[in-house]
Amino acid sequence: MKTTIKFISILLPLGFAQLLSAVSVAGTPELLVENLVAPIDIVTIPDDSNRRLILDQAGVVHLLGRDDKLHQKPFLDVTDRMLPVRQDFEERGLLGMAIHPLFRSNGRFFVTYTAPLSADAPRNWSHTRIVSEFTINPENPDALDPSSERVLIEQPWPSRKHNGGALAFGPDGYLYIGFGDGGGIHGVGPETLNDAYNVPNNRLWWDTTAQDLQSLYGKILRIDVDRGLPAYGIPANNPLIGLPGRDEIYAWGFRNPYRLSFDSSSEGSAAFYITAVAETFWEAIYRVDSAGNYGWPLKEGTHCFDRTRTLDPPDNCLSPGQANSLANAIIDPVVEYPNMSVHREGSTVRRVGVGTAVVGAVMLRGAEFGELADHLLFADWSADFRKPSGQLFVAKESEDRLWSIEKIDQLDSRIVALIQDSDQTIYVMTNDNFGPYGDTGKVYRFDL
Repeated sequence: MKTTIKFISILLPLGFAQLLSAVSVAGTPELLVENLVAPIDIVTIPDDSNRRLILDQAGVVHLLGRDDKLHQKPFLDVTDRMLPVRQDFEERGLLGMAIHPLFRSNGRFFVTYTAPLSADAPRNWSHTRIVSEFTINPENPDALDPSSERVLIEQPWPSRKHNGGALAFGPDGYLYIGFGDGGGIHGVGPETLNDAYNVPNNRLWWDTTAQDLQSLYGKILRIDVDRGLPAYGIPANNPLIGLPGRDEIYAWGFRNPYRLSFDSSSEGSAAFYITAVAETFWEAIYRVDSAGNYGWPLKEGTHCFDRTRTLDPPDNCLSPGQANSLANAIIDPVVEYPNMSVHREGSTVRRVGVGTAVVGAVMLRGAEFGELADHLLFADWSADFRKPSGQLFVAKESEDRLWSIEKIDQLDSRIVALIQDSDQTIYVMTNDNFGPYGDTGKVYRFDL
């Protein structure tokens, strides 16, 4: 099945940077796999077999053969180790995967998922966040050995929300892990008790976790999985070594770092893009090319954030380069846009909402992308929360604080992830439901 992406020139709402010059966008989204639940990642196995792995939030890693046919038996199934996902809007599940750079020789594979609450966790919390390693089955190269699991991180999680899920190896050989801020602001336990705009005063302290350097919540962790066994080692240049704070932390100040993609032109500098789903009004994408503080909850995107006045955020707060109470400069995103919550009753933000949640961003490098080379391609879950209507945008790389953006396509499904594989292939992962249930999950391969 092939269709053509047609370039859609639109005027974005007031407050956006100046639009890009018109670019010619022609592509063929090819339906690669269907009848999945909620596919959110895909990687190619680095062994010249042209086999790919598709991660489904429902708990299974599927194997896609060189013939583009899905194997009947999964590469990995962790549903028996996971907390069951709800037939509802759900942020838990199997959330990320990463293949060791030396997989060809060592067969090591990493995942992160949400498990039942551990016995030593606070009794009323939601679940335990697991980061684990598995190794290939020596008798079957098409599957991992389920008994080989080695748990690296076991983190109690207060809420069902704000899990993050980003997981990837950088060009430096280290494993990067996205942990959300815990979501405790919405209520501790398996139920969501408070929305973002109506939080009791006795829960406001939960917003501090992303700025607490003694906590792993709201952070990008960087660890060395080849040293420090049986757990992991700490890279020698991690920023908090010798300072107050957890040595695993690389960057902080994130609410929900959902997807992470490395810039193929970073040449060992490990620059990457984080999609930061909004709490209230502003979806954001951060280019992380250095350790540091990315603002949450002092700021949401480039805007001031104050939990006690979420509908009427203050105009004056910390700006890039100014110090917060931890004496760390705030680093602003390169892309942001208002979501549909700006139309909520009582909102004083006078903008037109563009989407609902940013779900992936990849930098297009190389002549094969034509006029889109050096543009950031990113996806939004749905133009309308009620109707499947995922959107694709591009942002022009520039030295400006915020990059210009342009909408290029709208689908009739909800986009749950946008992925760029190691060979620069672009994949769009979709699902028509509100969460990881049903069989509407699809994977499209895009030839831009």
